[in-house]
Amino acid sequence: MRRNLTGKTFIITGAAGGLGRALCLALGQRGAKIVGFDADVKAIQETSASLARERIEHRIEVLDITNAKAVRRALKPLTKEGVDGVILNAGITRIAPFSETPFEEFVRVIEVNVFGAVIFARELLTALRDRKGALVGISSVSGFAPLQNRTAYSASKHALSGFLETLRSEESALDITVVYPSFLESAIRSRSVDGREVKKNKGVLATQDAAERIVKAIICRKKRLYMPFQSRLAKLLWNFAPGFYMRLMKRRA
Repeated sequence: MRRNLTGKTFIITGAAGGLGRALCLALGQRGAKIVGFDADVKAIQETSASLARERIEHRIEVLDITNAKAVRRALKPLTKEGVDGVILNAGITRIAPFSETPFEEFVRVIEVNVFGAVIFARELLTALRDRKGALVGISSVSGFAPLQNRTAYSASKHALSGFLETLRSEESALDITVVYPSFLESAIRSRSVDGREVKKNKGVLATQDAAERIVKAIICRKKRLYMPFQSRLAKLLWNFAPGFYMRLMKRRA
């Protein structure tokens, strides 16, 4: 049975970033109510203005998702109101060889990309069970295969994927979707944890297109979403021709 989004409450982390904003709009345009969290005050204001223009019911709050106490305070009233879906979208990257990556920056990537997702999932699990809700995690191609100069990011996405794929085996009442995108036109593509610019690659997927595919996956209750074609191809190559995958990956990195 397809999931109806009209009047449903969806919580989104990283809601003011490129993909996060696109997800807010895509869900809101289908009648969902949006509750978003982000650490970027200016981006929150811009996202809220975009949603208001579309007359989408929403509220977006400033929150450090790695602060467990703050997260619990922010989520406590939402668990009483009811939650129909959660999208674990917040993420940061660090692009540099491991030998040049300070330990503190490695830890920060893990904190945001893994522990930030885990605390949201843990605090909202009962509320999601009550409504047989949807839990979506935005992983990456680097959640199942190597990505050069992104040891921290790849480690975090492997961990996120493993967490959600395993959680699905424990929570049969939930629809758990793990999204494995290739390169996206998103804020995470333009900044890393150290603030440096990230070079853009050809063939990236527009955030609006990515958001539409993710929302359709939620409606259709898909377990996994590989997008675009490069992601599916990377999965096949890594499984059956890892040497060839490594050569292609290094050329693109």
